[in-house]
Amino acid sequence: MCLYVETKDVKAVLDPGVSLGPRFRRLPHPREYKALEEARRRIRHYASKAYVVTVSHYHYDHITPPFESDWVWTWSNREECAAIYSGKLMLVKNIKRKINLSQRQRGWILQKFTREIAERIEVCDGKTFEFGDTVFRFSEPVPHGEEGSALGWVLMVTVESRGEKLLYCSDVQGPMSSKTLELILAEKPDMIVVGGPPLYLAGFRVRKESIERGLENLAKLVSETRVTVVDHHLLRDRGWRDAARHAFSEAARHGNMLYTAAGFLGLEENLLEAYRAELYEKEPPSREFIRWTRLPADKRRRVEPPI
Repeated sequence: MCLYVETKDVKAVLDPGVSLGPRFRRLPHPREYKALEEARRRIRHYASKAYVVTVSHYHYDHITPPFESDWVWTWSNREECAAIYSGKLMLVKNIKRKINLSQRQRGWILQKFTREIAERIEVCDGKTFEFGDTVFRFSEPVPHGEEGSALGWVLMVTVESRGEKLLYCSDVQGPMSSKTLELILAEKPDMIVVGGPPLYLAGFRVRKESIERGLENLAKLVSETRVTVVDHHLLRDRGWRDAARHAFSEAARHGNMLYTAAGFLGLEENLLEAYRAELYEKEPPSREFIRWTRLPADKRRRVEPPI
């Protein structure tokens, strides 16, 4: 969900993070690691252009953590972290309120490391920041998905410049929360970038009713918004397009546009994680890679995979 925003006044990177995840009892396929490598390169490139870096919450796919080494999930380390945050104005979620324990710890570690290298760190919950004619307006914390989610809270941010309004709402998952939907619609944005519901967790970690509500609220969102980009957890399931068919039809019915991030950029959607099991069958990794997957977990984090 990392997003680069540029106006005549300021350049910003929102949520500069990327992470792979466990799925199908297999580590990521080499093609996923190549995609991760490319994502890291692009984040570093756009961060080098930006003055502002924002943090909506502290999950590892939304920040670049100062690990000693992590060659399994994030390919992040202290050098990578410094490249992203050095010299930046960091607008970050408060780590003292509306936050769960794991994110409080991650946020504390990130801020401890970046305190000496960032231009400054500003807590941004519910605050507004002006850069010439560009305004960054942050929401109060909203649920990471459904109300009462154990995953905690996230911030949404509206970027408004010269009569255009973009709303970035990362892990609201649809949104699942109807209160969050009301907040989004009240902003009346021209464009929304939103994380969709995690279909693959339905009936497992997330109630099916919450997933359905997230899809229903997404349909309401696109019916009132000129351009919507939906991505993130929604595209971790190969059946995402069928699940979102009502949202697509509502967008079309109202003359609005609904894209994925890839579609918005004119690229083909590439659901590598959703097809991980098939990738292992159709494109078997090398023996060296398989040996790497069998290393003890701690050692594997410290050894680059042979892709």
